[in-house]
Amino acid sequence: MIRLFLFARLISGALLSGGEPGAACHPVEAEAIYGRDLAAAVPAFAAIPPEAQLGHAPVPGMERVFTPPELRRLAREYGLDPTGFFSNVCFVWPVEPLTALAIEQALQKTLAGRDPRIEISSWSLAPAPRGELVFPLAGLSVQSDKPAIWKGYVTYGKAKRFVIWANVRISISETHLVLDNSLRAGEEPDSTRVHTEAYRGPLPREQALTDLAQLENVVARRDLQSGVTLLESMFEAPLDVQRGELIAVSVESGAARIETQGVARQAGRRGEIISVINPKTGRAYRAKVEGKGSVTVVPGGTLGLVGDESKENRS
Repeated sequence: MIRLFLFARLISGALLSGGEPGAACHPVEAEAIYGRDLAAAVPAFAAIPPEAQLGHAPVPGMERVFTPPELRRLAREYGLDPTGFFSNVCFVWPVEPLTALAIEQALQKTLAGRDPRIEISSWSLAPAPRGELVFPLAGLSVQSDKPAIWKGYVTYGKAKRFVIWANVRISISETHLVLDNSLRAGEEPDSTRVHTEAYRGPLPREQALTDLAQLENVVARRDLQSGVTLLESMFEAPLDVQRGELIAVSVESGAARIETQGVARQAGRRGEIISVINPKTGRAYRAKVEGKGSVTVVPGGTLGLVGDESKENRS
């Protein structure tokens, strides 16, 4: 009885893992398993529509198994002979081990122009799907001259990500901008009050400014003290609309275009959606900031605006 039980478990395990012992799974690298995939694996399904979606594709590292009952059901559904299907058919998203070379090339791409020195001591061992390796700066755990974990991902399929990591020690060589005088929040930096310093050391998690052109058309996010190394995160684009400001408002309705004024309830920059008040009715609506002191009402945001202006134009 024990031998029979073990034999049954062995057969069951073989079926769940994709069919006959040692049988290879068929590769798929799409969001779904299509008729063309099944036809390539089982010639008896050659007449099935190539674009027919038969099920979700497996995630990397897993298998999708079609059992004999499923195959017979699909055959009947597409008018094929349902007899003769006695084995599982499995599909797998191909994966492959990461290599130090591929990781280094991805890191070089992230650090282009920063003269990096890269030492890779270890990395994630799980095989990954084929795709582009990406190591964003935000994935670096710490700024240190010792090895640190840098998290990244492999892009595959339609905007899917497979998480990876590498233990690396990195130094860079570049020129940093350093502030000579203090700067208040909201003020524009003066490029004549900034000097450059050569830097060779650990990779900072935040991107430092390296060119005076980066100080154009920006303002400080917060108060900055003299002597600080300037970082991208310290600056932002200036506001195009100030809260409480009287602004020009454009409304388009079909071929008609109305020009009026409104009061900004929120500050905003070009492309942002803010709340605006009709000063005559007190009603609020949504509008998109188009430029300095001007907005366009977004669809569905014209409540209390078009109607009032239309009445005014008729009077």
